[in-house]
Amino acid sequence: MLTLTNARLFDGHKMLGGRHSVALDGTTIAAIDGSIGQGDEVVDLDGMTLMPGLITGHFHADFFRFTVEDGMNGIQLGKELPPGVMMAIGVRNCGVLLDSGFTGYIGAACTNQVDACLKIAIAEGIIRGPRIRTCGHHINTTADMNDSRKWWQRFTAPGTDIFADGVDDLRKLVREEIRCGAEIIKIFGSQGHGIPGRASRNMSADETAMVVNTAHERGVKVRSHVCDREMILESIELGVDLLDHADEIDEQCIEAMVKHGTYWCPSVLVPEGWVRTGFDKDGTFARIIANVKRMLPIAHAAGVPIVIGDDYSGMMRNMLEDDPLDHQVGNYARELTYYAAAEGVSPAHVLTWATANPGRFLVDAPVRTGIIAAGAKADLIVVDGDPLADLSLLARPETSLKAVIVDGAMMIDRLPVPREKRSAA
Repeated sequence: MLTLTNARLFDGHKMLGGRHSVALDGTTIAAIDGSIGQGDEVVDLDGMTLMPGLITGHFHADFFRFTVEDGMNGIQLGKELPPGVMMAIGVRNCGVLLDSGFTGYIGAACTNQVDACLKIAIAEGIIRGPRIRTCGHHINTTADMNDSRKWWQRFTAPGTDIFADGVDDLRKLVREEIRCGAEIIKIFGSQGHGIPGRASRNMSADETAMVVNTAHERGVKVRSHVCDREMILESIELGVDLLDHADEIDEQCIEAMVKHGTYWCPSVLVPEGWVRTGFDKDGTFARIIANVKRMLPIAHAAGVPIVIGDDYSGMMRNMLEDDPLDHQVGNYARELTYYAAAEGVSPAHVLTWATANPGRFLVDAPVRTGIIAAGAKADLIVVDGDPLADLSLLARPETSLKAVIVDGAMMIDRLPVPREKRSAA
C-alpha cells in the first residue's frame, strides 16, 4: 500500500484544515488519515497539495490546428489529415493532458473513433493517457450549421460530422455510435456560439427526444451544442445530460437545469479569443461572454453542476501570438484562472468544476472519481503550493506539478525524494 503523508488536502470541494495522509490500495483510495501498516510505502509530501486530478468536460482529442479558413475553404473537419495522423494527434494530446495535471476527459466528438481507440490503447498499456468518457462523431441533420455550405461539395464520407434525418435513421445512427464505443453522444441542437446557422433550430424536438431515449436505453449520455434560450429549455426538458455553451442561459434555464440535474460546460474561451483577434465586429462574442460570466455564480449557487473544457485546437494560431486554445502543456488550466476572475466566482468553485463535478459525469456510479474519499478511484495530482491561493500554479505544471497518478499508477513522478528511499518498515 502507498501512503502519501503530510499533505495539504483539497478533496474536490474544499481545502481541509491541517495536514493529512491518503492511503492508496491498488487503483483506489483506501483511507484518509488511516494508520500506516508495517511495510507500507510512505511518501512525505512536506505540505504540498494533494488533490483530485483535473478533468476537462469538453475535449476533442484530435483537434489540432484546424482553422476558420479551413472551414470556409470547404475542408471537412476530421479529414484535414489522414486517419492515422488524426490518431497520432490524439496520442499526443493525451500526453499533453497528463503533463498538465489532467487525469480525465469527457469527449466532445472526434473522427475515426479516436476516443474509443485511445481508451483501448490506454487499457492495453500501449500508451499512457487519462481516464476517458468516449464520444463519437458530431451527429447532425441535413442543412444544419455543420452541413457543407458549398452544397455542390457535399460531405460524402464521415469526418467529425455525420448526418441523418428523422427518428428512425437517428435511432440507428445512435446505436451504431454506441456499437463503436461511444459513451456519450454529441448532437447539435441549435446554432450559436458565434457561429450562424441556417435557422436557430438544428434538430427537431422529436429527433432530439429519439437520440436521448435511444442513448439512455443503452446507458449512454447525451451532450448538445445548444445556445439559444428556447432550445436550451427544450433540451433540458427532453433529457439532454450536458449542455455545451448555453450562451443565452438565464435564471429560468438555471431553475430547469437544477430540477433535471443537467450539467453545463460554458466554454467561453473561443468567443474570448475572437474578441482578442478583433473578429467580433458586431459585439456578438462580447455579449456571450458577459452573459455567461453573469450567470456562472448564480448557476453555481443554485446547484448546477458546471464543468470546464473548451474547443482546444490551435484554431487561432494565425491570429494570436499566444493562442489560448492551442494544445500546449499548461494551457488547459488557464481556463481556471479565467473563470475565477469573474465576479462572484472563487478559486474553490472553479476547482470543483474541474474535479468533483466532471468526476461524477466521467464515470458511472457506483464508481467515483474527481474526489478524495475512501473508495474513490486514485486519480490524483500533487502540486507544490496552494492552488486556492494561486490558481495559476496549475497553468505552470513544469514547475508546480510534482506527481500525476491515474488509477493508482504513477504517470509523472517529480517528487524530491528518490523512490527507492520511500519505504518504511
